[in-house]
Amino acid sequence: MSESIVNMARWQIALLGIFALCGLALTNPDRAAYETYAVEQIGNLARDQCDRDPGGLGVLVQGPCRVAVAAYLPQLRPLLSATTSRQNLFLFSIYRSDISVPSVNFNTRIESIGIFNRFFTYKAP
Repeated sequence: MSESIVNMARWQIALLGIFALCGLALTNPDRAAYETYAVEQIGNLARDQCDRDPGGLGVLVQGPCRVAVAAYLPQLRPLLSATTSRQNLFLFSIYRSDISVPSVNFNTRIESIGIFNRFFTYKAP
């Protein structure tokens, strides 16, 4: 009798594991969600670069730099779509984007993991 209880417990644990894996797969965010996330993150990185003091001219170039970033951000989503690769590993996805914003001399590669309907960037400048 106790062996059947042990076997039933194993099946319950196995079913719980299968449901957990399915839950992970269902919370794997899609490419459109990544593009929205990446536009926001790249905008933040570019604005931070504008705020750096380039040889004592920070106050003079900060405003025009931020204006250039704001003007370029709407064009960023199609660029992301063209330069992003997605490696879908069922439970999570790895996204790699190579971004270049010539008007503010901004070039970067961003790598993120998408899991639980969220993104975690693990490589950024």
